[in-house]
Amino acid sequence: MERIWKKILLILVLLATWEIAARNSSTLFIPDPVVVAQDLAETIKNGSLVKAIQYSFLRISIATVLSAAVSIPIGLLSYNCRFIKDMIEPIIKVMRYIPVTAVYPLLIMWFGIDEVMKISFLFIATFVYMMPSVILCLNEVNIDLIETGMTIGMSKLQTIFLIQIPAILPSLLNSFVMMYGIGWTYIAVAETINAKYGLGFIIQQSSSRGRTDMVFMAIIVIMVVSVIFDAVSGLLIRKIFKWRYLDDCN
Repeated sequence: MERIWKKILLILVLLATWEIAARNSSTLFIPDPVVVAQDLAETIKNGSLVKAIQYSFLRISIATVLSAAVSIPIGLLSYNCRFIKDMIEPIIKVMRYIPVTAVYPLLIMWFGIDEVMKISFLFIATFVYMMPSVILCLNEVNIDLIETGMTIGMSKLQTIFLIQIPAILPSLLNSFVMMYGIGWTYIAVAETINAKYGLGFIIQQSSSRGRTDMVFMAIIVIMVVSVIFDAVSGLLIRKIFKWRYLDDCN
């Protein structure tokens, strides 16, 4: 209960600071929180906000699922085949330093400005984090379990599906949720060009019209949606894999 009150107090302090800052600066820089709240209420009422969230969530979901679908098999191949590991390990190390936003103009030249470009950008944004995360999860698998499986006659394929994947599944799902969060941070960039709906579209359109209040509203919505998704997903993962988190509950 004390933690809840601390969070409420923090929110109130932030709102008070925001209000003071808004009163002492131009609305072009810091909008009044009351105006932002009115924008939020209006966009909810006319349905545009719900539609924007749906489109953004769909784009992020497709990109994140594709990222996982590519990262997991490559990670498993790398972990179980020395030759493949030696080939892709340098690439994975370099991937961490890819300036994702710098790839955006290239994707426009390659794919145009339709949905393929947006999802491709979000795919790259999540993949550069997902791939190293999969490798890290696999490196934490207890090697004794694999050796025991091989000792009792398991094939390499059986150890992958019966030992390795179940062992990394909780951590893998946590990484998957984290990729969603990363997707939300890049959605504003992905939807800046030729998007009819989406939170990034709201930010782009509002900024071009000098509507700082709407930009603030969209940013806050992205933050809130990300936090809610992360919290709900975390609870589900902890409930499904309760055995993994028993120590945390004691």
